[in-house]
Amino acid sequence: MNIKLLKAIRDLSSNPKRTLVVIVALMIGIWGLGTVQVSYTILMKDLSANYQSTIPLHIVFYSTDFDKLNLEEFRKQSEIEAAEFRDFSLHRIEVQPGVWIPLWLYGVDNFEDFKLAKVFQQEGDIVPKAGTILVERDGKKVSDIVLGSMPKIRVGGKIIRVPVSGICFDPAQAPATQDAFIYAYTDKQTYKQITGLPLNQRLIVRLKNVNSEDDVGKVSTSLEKYFIDKSIIISSVEIPKFNEHPHQWQLNTLLFLIGAIGFLAFIMGAVLVSQLVKAIMASQIKQIGILKSVGASQFQIFKIYIFMLLIIGALAGVAAIPLSIKSGTVFAYFIAGKLNFDILTTSIPLEIYSHLILISLLLPAILTISILIKGTGISVKDAISDYGISQSSAKNRMLFLQKMKLPEHFKLALRNSQRNLSRLMVTIFAMAFGVAIFNTGFNVRKSLWVLLSGYKEEMHYDVQVVLNNPVEKDSALYSFKSLKNVSLVETWLGGRGEVQSKIISTDKGAGIVALPRDSKLLNLKIREGRWLTASDDFEIVVNQQTLSLYGNPKIGSTIKMIVGSKDVNAKIVGVTQQFERAKIYVDINQYDSLFNTNHYVNTISFVAKDNNYEKVIELKKSIEKAIELSNLDIAYVMSQAERMKIIYDHLDIILTIIIFLSFLVLIVSAIGMASATGINIWERTREIGVMRSIGATPKKIYSIFVSEGMITCIMSIFIGLVFSYPLSRLAALFFGNLMLGKDAKLEYAFSLSGFLITILVTVLFGWLASRVPARSAIKVSTREALSYE
Repeated sequence: MNIKLLKAIRDLSSNPKRTLVVIVALMIGIWGLGTVQVSYTILMKDLSANYQSTIPLHIVFYSTDFDKLNLEEFRKQSEIEAAEFRDFSLHRIEVQPGVWIPLWLYGVDNFEDFKLAKVFQQEGDIVPKAGTILVERDGKKVSDIVLGSMPKIRVGGKIIRVPVSGICFDPAQAPATQDAFIYAYTDKQTYKQITGLPLNQRLIVRLKNVNSEDDVGKVSTSLEKYFIDKSIIISSVEIPKFNEHPHQWQLNTLLFLIGAIGFLAFIMGAVLVSQLVKAIMASQIKQIGILKSVGASQFQIFKIYIFMLLIIGALAGVAAIPLSIKSGTVFAYFIAGKLNFDILTTSIPLEIYSHLILISLLLPAILTISILIKGTGISVKDAISDYGISQSSAKNRMLFLQKMKLPEHFKLALRNSQRNLSRLMVTIFAMAFGVAIFNTGFNVRKSLWVLLSGYKEEMHYDVQVVLNNPVEKDSALYSFKSLKNVSLVETWLGGRGEVQSKIISTDKGAGIVALPRDSKLLNLKIREGRWLTASDDFEIVVNQQTLSLYGNPKIGSTIKMIVGSKDVNAKIVGVTQQFERAKIYVDINQYDSLFNTNHYVNTISFVAKDNNYEKVIELKKSIEKAIELSNLDIAYVMSQAERMKIIYDHLDIILTIIIFLSFLVLIVSAIGMASATGINIWERTREIGVMRSIGATPKKIYSIFVSEGMITCIMSIFIGLVFSYPLSRLAALFFGNLMLGKDAKLEYAFSLSGFLITILVTVLFGWLASRVPARSAIKVSTREALSYE
C-alpha cells in the first residue's frame, strides 16, 4: 500500500471516536446539500413539466358578446396558438353530509382533443357521459366524493344530484386541499343543463412567441382592440402568472429554505474537518520536521494530508449520497402530494451523483488547503523546536480573573479556553451561526403567525355568506331574518378571497370590495397612506398585489378603474399588505353611484352575540338551513375560523420546515462543538496525566472540561442571539417578497418562546457536547496519559 495513504489511515484510526464525529458532521452536511440538489432537480423539473403538459392558457377574456365572434377567424390571428370557449361558473357542492364548499364547474368543448388547458383522466371516463361530471382528483382528499358518487350541487335556489363518471387530474389548478374548492368538468350541454347559463361567454387563449407576462399584456391590449372592432365589449380580462403554477411561490420558498440551510450545514461540516486536520498537524509538527530532515518535500507531506481528507470525504460520501438520493426523492413526493402534481422523474441524473461525489471529495480539501500549505511549509528548525501551545498569552490575558471570586476550576477553564484562539473563534462562531439560524426560524415563524393573527384581527365578523350574483339588499337578507344569536348584519358588494374576485372585479382582475367606509367588521392594517374618508374624489385603498397589477402607482395618484362598461379615475389613498389576491377597497356609496345604481349586494356578514367556537358553528348550521329553504344562488358560507384554516394550510408546510431545518443546523453546530472539545482534550492528554499525578481528581478534571464547553456555549448563544436580530429582519423581508409580492415584507416579530427554546436547547446541546468528550478524558489512566505522544 502507498506509504502516504497508510500514514493517513493510521492517523485517522489512532482516535476513531474523534474521526467518527467529524465524518458524521460532514455526512450530515453532504446529506443536507444532497437532499436539496436531488429534491430541487426533481421538483423544479416535474412541477414545470406537469404544468406545461396542460398546455396552459395565457389570457382569459369575459364577454356577453362572443356570439359576434368568428372563432375560426380569431384563431388565424398571427399571435394566437390556440383559443376555445371554456365556460366557467361557481356553485356549491356537498362534500360530506351537511358540509358544502365552492364548486368550480367548467364546460369543455372537446375532451378528446384539448388544444389548451388540458385535463388528464385518472379513473373512470375520459369523456364524461351526458349528464355527468369529472371531478379533479385532489377533491377526493377534502370530500367523500368518489367515482360513481352522486353529490348534491346547489345551483341558484335549486339542489340537484349529478353523477361522477370520472376522476381527472388538472396540474394547473391550485390544490383543493389548501383552497377548499372542488373542480369539476363537463360537456357544454350538461354544463348548460346544470347551470342554466348561456354558453360561450369565457374565451381562453394561448399565444405564440411570448416570453413574459409583459409580452402577454401587450398582446392582450391589441386583442382587446380587435374585439372592439368587432363590437365585442370585454367585461374583464385575466392574465395568470406567466408559465407558473398557482402555488409556485410555496415551492420556491421551500427550495430556498432547504437549499440555504443544507448548504450552511455542509459548510459547517467542512469547517469541522479543517479544524480536525489543523489539530492533527499541530500534534505532528515534530513528525513533519523529521520527514523533511530525511528528504521529504513539502508536496510529499502535503499529499499525506490530502489522502486523509479524501478518506474522510469518501467515507462521509458513501454514507450520505445514498441517503441524499432517498431523502431527496421522499421529500419531492411529499411536496408533490401537497401541491397536487405527479413526480415524473424515474431515475436521478448521473450528473447529480457526480456532483455529490465531487463535493464529498473536493470541497473539504479546498476549504482546508490554506491550513495544509501553512502546516507543511514549516521549516525543519521550527518544527523540531516546537513544544506545543504557548500559554503565556492566555495567562497574561486572564490575570484579572485571579482577583475575581470564582471557583478555581472555572478560572482554569476560562484560561484554557483561550489557548487556541483561532479554534475557539471558529467553534464559537460556528455554534453562534447555528443559534442565529435556529432562533431566526422561530422569529420568521412568529412573523407568519402575526400575519395570520392580523387577518383574524382584520375580520370582525363570525360567518359570511357570499352570493354568486348580486341581488337587492332586502332579497339577500329576507331568508335570515329569523336567525338567533346574531348581533349585527352588514352587507357588501364583493369581498375577500379568490371566489369573490371571480364574482366582481375590474377589467384587470382586481377584486372589488365595496363596503361602508365606517364599517366595524373590517379593520385593515394600512401599510402606507390612510383608510377611506368622505371625499369628493373616488377614493380607493388597495393591497400590494393590486399595486403590482397596475404598475406600482404611488399614493395620491389615480388609476383608471374599469368595471364592466364603465370606468372612473380612482385615487389611491392607502395601501394594505395582505396574503390575498389583488383587491380594491372602496366606499359602497361612491361605488354604487357609478357602477351599482341598483344598490345590489352579494356579501352578508354576521356577527354572533355569543362568538365562542361552538356557538359560531351552530350559527353557521342555522344559516345553511335557511339557505336550503331559499332560492339564493350561494357561492359559499364560511366562518372566520374556516377562512383562517385555509390561510394557515397555505403556510403550514413552510412553518414546519423552517423549524426542522433550523434545528438541523443547530445539531451540526453542536457536533462541531463536541468535536472541537474532543480535539482540545486529545491535544492535552499528557496535561491530564500531569494534573492527575499531582492530585487532581477525575471529578475536577471533568468539571474543567465541561466548564470550558459551557463557556464556549454561552458565548455562542450571546453572539448568535444578537446576530439573529438582523438575520430575522432580512428573512422577513425575503419571505414577504416571496409570498406577498414585490416590495412587500413580513413584519419582524420577536418570538419569546423561540428565544427561550433556543437558549434551553443550545445549553442542553452544549452540555452534551462538552460532557461526552469530558467523560472520555477522565477514563484515561495516569500512566497512559503521561506516556501519550
